[in-house]
Order: sequence, then C-alpha cells, then structure tokens
Amino acid sequence: MTKSFDNHIPSLQSLRGIASLVVLLRHYVLCFPVSNSFWLALEDVLLNSHAAVVVFFVLSGFVLSPSFFSRPLGMREIAGFYTRRIFRILPLLMVVTALSLLYVKSNFSERNVPFVNAWFQGLLPHDMPLPGFTIIKCFIGLNSALVPQNWTIACEILVALVFPFFIKACTGRVWRAIFTTVTFIGLSFFMAGGSGKTLPIFYAVDFIVGILTFRVLESHKESYPDVFFYLAVVGLLGVRGTLNLLTHQGETPFHDPLCSLIEAFFSAVIIYGLATRNHMSKILSHRWLSQIGDISFGVYLFHFLVIVVVARLIAPLLLSEPPPVQMSVMLIPVLMISFISAYFCFHFIEMPANRLGRTLQKYIR
Repeated sequence: MTKSFDNHIPSLQSLRGIASLVVLLRHYVLCFPVSNSFWLALEDVLLNSHAAVVVFFVLSGFVLSPSFFSRPLGMREIAGFYTRRIFRILPLLMVVTALSLLYVKSNFSERNVPFVNAWFQGLLPHDMPLPGFTIIKCFIGLNSALVPQNWTIACEILVALVFPFFIKACTGRVWRAIFTTVTFIGLSFFMAGGSGKTLPIFYAVDFIVGILTFRVLESHKESYPDVFFYLAVVGLLGVRGTLNLLTHQGETPFHDPLCSLIEAFFSAVIIYGLATRNHMSKILSHRWLSQIGDISFGVYLFHFLVIVVVARLIAPLLLSEPPPVQMSVMLIPVLMISFISAYFCFHFIEMPANRLGRTLQKYIR
C-alpha cells in the first residue's frame, strides 16, 4: 500500500483549498458588525473556521505519514524530514511577515475605515510596539503579532519536531498507538483554557488522528457508503453549534477539547473517504479545485493582510453605501488579490523552496 500510495490526491488538495477559503471568508465576515442572530448562527455553521483548522491538522498528519511508513525511522530520515518541513513552511511565511511589517510601519495603516467593527481595528494596528526578539519570532512562526494566524503555524512547526516519534508510536503495536492517542487526548483536556504556548500540545491529537487514519487506510483500503461521508461533513460543520445547544452555557470556547476531538474524528472520516476515491472524491478532483488547494497555503497566510489593505483603499468609495453593499463590493478585490498573490507566490517562492527542501532531504538521507 505505501509503495503505491499517491501523496498528491487531487481531492485532498481540493479539501485543503476549501478549508482555506472557509477561513478567509470567516475572518472577512468577522470584520463587519452583524447583529442578526440568524445570520450569526449560519456563519457559525457554514463558515466554521475552527473546523477548517482541525481539517488542516488532521490532513497534515495524514499526508506526512506515507514517507515514514515506507522507510526505516533513523536519524538521517528525521533530519531530512525537519529540513523539508522548514523549507515548506518558512519561506512564504517570512515573505508575508516582511510585508505585514512594512504595512504596520507605514502611514497607510493609519487610514480609518469607519464601517468596520472593533475586531477589524485590532488587526495589524498602525505602528504596534515590536521588540526585535518579537519580530524574529514572527518570522519563524512563533508569534502572531504580524501574522494573526501564526498560532496554527506554530502548531505545525512544533508538532513537526515530535512527529517522527508519533509515527514510531502509531506504527508499532496497537497498544502503543492507543496509549499515545489516549495520552494526548487527556493532555488536550488538561491544557484547555491555557495560554497560546500550550496550543501545540492541545492540537497534537489532531495530527495523531491523521496518522491513525493513514494506518487504517494502509490496512483496509475499502471505501464506505457515500452517506457516511455526507453525514461526516454535516457533523463537522455542526458539532460546535450542537455543543452550544446541549451544554446551555452559551458560546463554546474556540479551543474546546471535546469540540476539537469530535471535529478531528469527522475530519478523519472525510479524509479517508476522499482517499478511497468515493463519489465526492471524483467531484473534488477537478483540476481548478485542486489548483485552489495548491495555492491554499498562500491564501491562508495572505488573507489578513489583504483584507486590511483593501479596506483602506476602497473605504472612501463606499462610505455612502449600505452595509450589505460595502461587504459585497469589498469582498471581490479581497478574493482576487488573495488568490493572485497566492498563485504567484506558489510558483515563485513555494515551489522553488520545496524543490530545494527535497534536494537537501535526499542529500541528508
């Protein structure tokens, strides 16, 4: 199975692209004041950004597993993996961080956008205090001052440090895989409500779920009925709202361990279904959808910067328009610039960096 496994399944790339688009739209909508409870509830379901992030993490665990499953886990293999992950994540992140730094230090970031809310005003504020060490941490993904979504990048980077050992635990005897999974599920509940520094431990279980999903696929490459796939999609989108109703405690915290665990399970079911070429896999394998997945990392990193820049450019033209028009008109350039920027960065930054990372990985091996 591992010898014939296709590490670039188009439908999984499309899933990554859809998840990045959900995150972009959710963050865009959050910039505008919305008081209608119906629309707020609809946003929580259709634009469930937390579920999209969990999909990213489970998918990372899944797609990183094949190379380890097919090779002995030695020091050279681990060093090569670290090298390739660095060249996969950091080059584009450094470019976006540098552009964000130029933006917050420029006079352009002082322009007022009157029709947005306080959440927008807190994004990349003008001339924020940035000590030198903080800037360095931003460039390596360990601080969110210049790239607000860097907390997810920190999870990817820090979990990557122990990922080979997760592989070792999950590819051996079943009891070791169970023990590792239960341990990190327990840690996710123990770390709930902690600081941002604990988030990599909190979300490590998602990567483990991804590894276990690949292990199941390796042993039992059998598709399940399509109805289970669609139920998993509904479950993934609706679990947060369901917990809100069942607990009667208002809004479920964003980093809620039970919610994250259930979302990871549904994500695993969805990924397994697409990997075994179910009906939806054929639909999501269209080239234009998988191309969105190819550039999804750029879309994910660029969108906050694009939103604040476009808002300050277009705001003077929309002051007399009603809020729905302001939201709709501004969304078009946000999407266009995000996708165009991601497209060019994919071809001129990500691809060359990935090739260099693969070359160094082979040399280390």
